[in-house]
Amino acid sequence: MKILILGGTSFFGRETAIRLQQAGNEVTVFSRRAPVDGLPLDIRQTRGDRTVEIDLSRMSVEPWDVVIDNICYNAEDALKAVNVFNGRVGLYLFTSSASIYSVLEGSSSPFRETQAELLPLKAQLKEKYAYGLGKYAAEKEFLKAFSERKFPAAIVRPPVVIGPNDPTLRAYSYWLRLADGGPLFLPGFAFSNRFVFSKDMARFFEAAIYSGEPYGKAYNAGDSAALTLDDFVKVSARIMHREPDILYPDYSWLKENGFGFEATPFTMGGDFVLDVSKAEKELNWASTPAAKWLEETINWYLFSYTGPAPANYSARKAELELARKWKLKL
Repeated sequence: MKILILGGTSFFGRETAIRLQQAGNEVTVFSRRAPVDGLPLDIRQTRGDRTVEIDLSRMSVEPWDVVIDNICYNAEDALKAVNVFNGRVGLYLFTSSASIYSVLEGSSSPFRETQAELLPLKAQLKEKYAYGLGKYAAEKEFLKAFSERKFPAAIVRPPVVIGPNDPTLRAYSYWLRLADGGPLFLPGFAFSNRFVFSKDMARFFEAAIYSGEPYGKAYNAGDSAALTLDDFVKVSARIMHREPDILYPDYSWLKENGFGFEATPFTMGGDFVLDVSKAEKELNWASTPAAKWLEETINWYLFSYTGPAPANYSARKAELELARKWKLKL
């Protein structure tokens, strides 16, 4: 198959390009960063801006069996893709986000795909919801094009993606604190999330491509089992052969004492679990066990990563002082 990946030069887009190329497909990646090192020479790299319709139009000169769109963030750019690729692609996979459930009135965990069809948008949305709102609007544009123009779109909704080369460094925030031996504040420790391994995202796209009839459908991606934040940290500590010093103060005490919640980026105010049963049934989906992918990713960060520490680590000294204050209170 001829496959085009919009945004295939980094993180799980890169993993997807490599996996699909190794499976014998003819893969092209399109990105403002192209060309980049580390991709097999057989993968064609094309530089362009996803938001510029002329750049996008260059990619429709030849037809594609599959387009995977990882870098569409709003309705306007979704419509550009529909106009450019309609009649030129066999399957268009749009990478949306689990964050779309945060903008729906009455949505609740476990989040099922049908909630996006049945529930209205919240009346008032703060700026922090802009990303989820943009993805939701893009979804609507692709599904409208499927309904009205037979545009062959399908939607994938991943949760937090973790793996080597993650540019957000969110998971590394916890592993760095475990490595330095100091205490960790863990507000929201008992709430569950469903993560997904970056290499599993590549497998998920592959499963969707070969599923036969994904058109007009949305699929939640994610691990087969949810993890609490507490379990995430404790499993990580066991892999790192560390005894974690975890502190569990309530939100109010942390706020009153100026705690920077960016130090624990996976903290939530409640469970945020995607229901992946539809993918399990229709795509025969099964994830890599969490302990296995955590070990692979942690080892990569500890032994191969050479970049900067997460920005939230710069306040580690103040964090440790606050930890001493909490322990004295106890």
